[in-house]
Amino acid sequence: MTDLDERIVRTLRERAEGTVDTDGLTARAVAGGRVRRRRRRVGAGAALGVAAVLGFTVATGAGLPERVRPPDAAAPHAATAAPPRLENVPGAAARPDLVGTDPQVLHFGFDPARARYRGWHVGFGVESIRVEVDGGRPVSVALARSADALWEYAVEGLPPGATGMTGGAAFDGTDRPHREGGPTPTWIRLWQPAPGLYARAAVTAVTAQEIEVTVGALWLGEARRCVAPVRLTTLPAGARLDQCTVDAGSFPATLHMSLVVNGPGEAETRVAFDYARSTATGRTAGNRTIGGRGAYLYPRGDQLELLGIPKAHLIVDFSWSHGDFTEADAAVLLGGAQVAADPGDPGTWD
Repeated sequence: MTDLDERIVRTLRERAEGTVDTDGLTARAVAGGRVRRRRRRVGAGAALGVAAVLGFTVATGAGLPERVRPPDAAAPHAATAAPPRLENVPGAAARPDLVGTDPQVLHFGFDPARARYRGWHVGFGVESIRVEVDGGRPVSVALARSADALWEYAVEGLPPGATGMTGGAAFDGTDRPHREGGPTPTWIRLWQPAPGLYARAAVTAVTAQEIEVTVGALWLGEARRCVAPVRLTTLPAGARLDQCTVDAGSFPATLHMSLVVNGPGEAETRVAFDYARSTATGRTAGNRTIGGRGAYLYPRGDQLELLGIPKAHLIVDFSWSHGDFTEADAAVLLGGAQVAADPGDPGTWD
């Protein structure tokens, strides 16, 4: 995740008992988007930190992990955020070649009785999930079709060099400590759960025990939908969804979802959904109409919000595009947006 995303999450948490400063959130989105464009243009090796919000790194041992489960286990409790399960979509164990190819799909999951989802991300050819096990520190797990993709995938929140230390390391299931940046080490494990599949797990803790528990709860026989609790059903002509990030670290109090949509050339825009359980009634008077619903174009003229969503803000920030995306494109995105009946209840996310 980028500094932008971290600031958005921090703002949501600070405002959990009041209204969300939407103007502030969208203004920060502008700066974050432009930084992202510059990084993309120069091709800097690190995969942008949007994934970093999730703090991902993964670990494993040779061969298939002990638990490769089909998608038939009990659904997580309604109070626990989890990416919705996708039926009839193969998991990473059966189709490792699909991992990281679709920003809407995670080709793995976790036993909901042993791991609590705290966030997930798909982008840059990597799928990442952050979970909490045994009530301990968050463990980040990422899968990719190549070792290079994992090495280039930035893990924000880890000590400097913690990700780079895996470059050239063997995917042998060894837990390696990285001790820079503080007294508590960051443990990183690399492994290949299946031929053609590379995994990395990481946790900052006194021991690597939480990695062991997390790997034991890993399910490679299922697929889940990254995009939740809002889905986009329409895209502007020539556009495609490029990245999906969900931060549920403070759920059910708050939840943040960020989608990056790319267009022709280097055009890109961002769709941000911010939910806060204690948010007061939001803006009701719009200055635009989208599909019979009220919308509000912010004074700068490059952020458009769909109104009428309780306790939440759904905003398209097309300032990222430097003129490539327009208000009309933002209206297309919002016009096809499907919002869960109750974003605070994952049972309605399907």
